[in-house]
Amino acid sequence: MSDFAEKPPAPSLAPASVEIHIHPPTVQLGQPFFFDVTLTHPAEFRFELLEPTHHLGFDIVSKIRSRPREDTTTFSIQMAAFELGTLELPPFQFEITAPGQTDVFELPAQTILVATSRAQASLELEDVRPPAPVFVPDYTVLYGGAAALAAALAFVLIWKWLRRRKKERALKVPVKPLAEKTREALDALRAQALPQKGKIREYYFMLSEIIRGYIGALHKLDALECTTTELIASLKRLPLTQIPIEAFAQFSHEADLIKYAKGSAGVAKCEADLKFAYRLIEQTAPMDEVSAAKSFHV
Repeated sequence: MSDFAEKPPAPSLAPASVEIHIHPPTVQLGQPFFFDVTLTHPAEFRFELLEPTHHLGFDIVSKIRSRPREDTTTFSIQMAAFELGTLELPPFQFEITAPGQTDVFELPAQTILVATSRAQASLELEDVRPPAPVFVPDYTVLYGGAAALAAALAFVLIWKWLRRRKKERALKVPVKPLAEKTREALDALRAQALPQKGKIREYYFMLSEIIRGYIGALHKLDALECTTTELIASLKRLPLTQIPIEAFAQFSHEADLIKYAKGSAGVAKCEADLKFAYRLIEQTAPMDEVSAAKSFHV
């Protein structure tokens, strides 16, 4: 009999179940889509998405990892395709970490249909039709009279405008600071009470646009046309900014899920994100803008 008992085999590091959702299943060229993966596993397992190999036909826009329960990990990957036809997605691998063990798990191959953005209409040839008489009206007299009337009217309007300009002084309308205009936009959004009416998706479209517009104007960035990943990268490249980048990135990714992936949020969550927008303005508005806003109210 051996002096040493046989060691039990090491447990296999693999998820108990895998759910994969691709939506929409058919996209147009360059249209973003979501690749969602839900992994069920023991509580001590941890999954990390490895950087996929570069694929010329796809562009990865954003990646979000979450763990709603101890035994569940989800990944939401936003992508865009730039080739036509039925394409096979890049292979996605996950590093699995357990106490004293590591392993790599690879998802099965997935495909998506990419269609052209313009419908190809078939051309039908028709027989040559015989010549037909065409009536061409002559509006020369009417055109001449209209031109003369327009010239006379323009002369009268310019004459009156010159007289009025001599009598009146031009009023200079104060330009509202950026922070003041943004607060007014947030106030108007709150007054609509969209979350209470069940319009959560519309609410986050408007709230995200207000915050992005403020950041873009503050740092001279094209924030409304950038993806979330591009905007966050641009903010990180700035030599100096008071924008809380991590908090803004979390808000933007959660808002993208609600806007594009049919995510959900309660009224309390909507109100909390609105308060985040107000705090963002208070923390980042230049002092001269704050002073100008108070003077404008006075």
